[in-house]
Amino acid sequence: MLLILLLAAVIGLAVSLYLLALVFAPLASPEGVFFQILAEGLPAGLPLVIPLSTLLLFSTVLASVVGVIYFLVLPEMKDYYSSGSEPVGKDASAMVMRTLKPDERKVVGVLKVHGGSYIQKFVTQEAGLSRLKTHRVVAALAERGIVHVEKKGNSNEVTLAKWFLEGMEG
Repeated sequence: MLLILLLAAVIGLAVSLYLLALVFAPLASPEGVFFQILAEGLPAGLPLVIPLSTLLLFSTVLASVVGVIYFLVLPEMKDYYSSGSEPVGKDASAMVMRTLKPDERKVVGVLKVHGGSYIQKFVTQEAGLSRLKTHRVVAALAERGIVHVEKKGNSNEVTLAKWFLEGMEG
């Protein structure tokens, strides 16, 4: 991002110098005046405020345009959480369900059938997955906040998140 802003500032400088060249010699070739300014500097009678203000204006405008384009082209993931903590409602659960992989849906389906909480080894049997695959799926769901895993002796109890279960039932 910093590189993009630096590039925008350099382009802003070039554009402002080009426009200065057009202002000082409208009948001469703008490229010739531009290279003359670069080689010899600005004309002696020109106050320093004019090129600096022009540079500042164009650099700011260009950096702003680059920033807007950055946020339009690379949008951040929307925050579907209410009051900064957890998603709410049926819409959030439905949206999450659409994004689940088939194996994740199997695990969530088994948990839902059993009231939202079940022992992981029984989830493995009912979902028809291997122990390793179930472990990976449950870990991925836990990382996304869809399930909570609690150690119970030699096994894990997997519980659907409250917001997700309520959204599925509601």
